[in-house]
Amino acid sequence: MKALLCVLALAIPATVFGDEASKPPLVTTSGTAEIRVVPDLADLSFGVTIRHANLEEARKQQAERSTKVLAALRAAGVAETNLKADQIEISPIYSDNREETSTVKFYSVSQSITCTLKDLSKVTDITANVVTAGATFSRGATLRTSELRKYRDEARIKAIRIAKEKATDLATELGAKIGKPYSITEGTSNGWNSNGLNLNIPFRQGSFDSEQLVGDEVQATFAPGTISISATIEVSFVLE
Repeated sequence: MKALLCVLALAIPATVFGDEASKPPLVTTSGTAEIRVVPDLADLSFGVTIRHANLEEARKQQAERSTKVLAALRAAGVAETNLKADQIEISPIYSDNREETSTVKFYSVSQSITCTLKDLSKVTDITANVVTAGATFSRGATLRTSELRKYRDEARIKAIRIAKEKATDLATELGAKIGKPYSITEGTSNGWNSNGLNLNIPFRQGSFDSEQLVGDEVQATFAPGTISISATIEVSFVLE
């Protein structure tokens, strides 16, 4: 029995015990900070989808509409570097369960077009112009800041200070004080949360009339508000 215990003791790495035993007394806290920032960029996403029983006709109509959409964006002052047209997707739609042996009911030809605006006051007007030009749907606007790194760093510093203040309060209440940081861990985060303009135009293949886009939602002034940039930090301090 003694021999078996000796073998087991030798089989367990010394670090299992050594790491815990070598740790100093610690106090571990976390801090989360949020900064509200006025956005200066808007990412708009549109799509052109055409459905037709004849594939070549569907491709032709889709190409014509996409060309007009891109022209409308360029006419609005969107730079080429801020324009992107994705690869065209072609999908056969079958009459029964989408099986290859079924008859093709029609073809769907679609393409997504995105752009970035630096003038947020143009969001609603450009959206209306693009849909009038031929876009069959709009996914709205995603707002962000061009100085994300700057504001994320500010949020991180605030989060560290909050974590330190909490650790100090805890240690003081227990008759101790904190020393040097022992470990620092940054929480995972996208860094920002966006408000957006939700002007979602559903699929519609017919021609567009500019009067169809005149409504309370489009006419209302677009107020971008603020976006949230946050950071979370976990810190362990040595107790003295």
